[in-house]
Amino acid sequence: MRWSKLKKQLEDFTCPCLKGKVEFWITNYRKAHDQMGRAYITVNGKEVVNMCTIKKEIEVYKVEKELKKSKNICFYQDDFMRDRIYELLRKEGFSEDILPQIAKNRNINDIAHKKVKEQDIFAQYDFLEAVERFLNSPIEESLKSDNFIVKTLALIDRRVGKRTLNTLKESIKDEGELVRYFYRLRCEAEQI
Repeated sequence: MRWSKLKKQLEDFTCPCLKGKVEFWITNYRKAHDQMGRAYITVNGKEVVNMCTIKKEIEVYKVEKELKKSKNICFYQDDFMRDRIYELLRKEGFSEDILPQIAKNRNINDIAHKKVKEQDIFAQYDFLEAVERFLNSPIEESLKSDNFIVKTLALIDRRVGKRTLNTLKESIKDEGELVRYFYRLRCEAEQI
């Protein structure tokens, strides 16, 4: 789906008290090798969330490099997982002698992406994926999501009322800084 259509849908779902205050932006860098850029969210014209693809990929690379140096990391949860990865690689046409190294590298990449995500570093593609998930999920599911972007979008959604915001008061304390920020922003706008 085109960004202009996604942005329109996000703006339509934004609660009336935050319309025009919270805005969503996408910037693509044409000269970047993959033409990806960044997504960002502004509040009253000030950028509060920056999801730059290049920044995330640099962080993933750094974590991968450290993981490759580490000797005591467990790359597979069990033999079943290892065999499953090997099977997928065989289907892709890789030869038997390089399967262990490719599987290890893919596993390192997966672990690195998870670690970077835990640091709340996201890319433009993470944002677009979260927007799609948010738009295609019930609001109750979005509020319980483990993805901070989906949860943030749900907190500023017009379908979330004052009672729901009040019931979330305790559980929000355990959330990340950005989720708490958008929760406070919404509560202040609703005068709760």
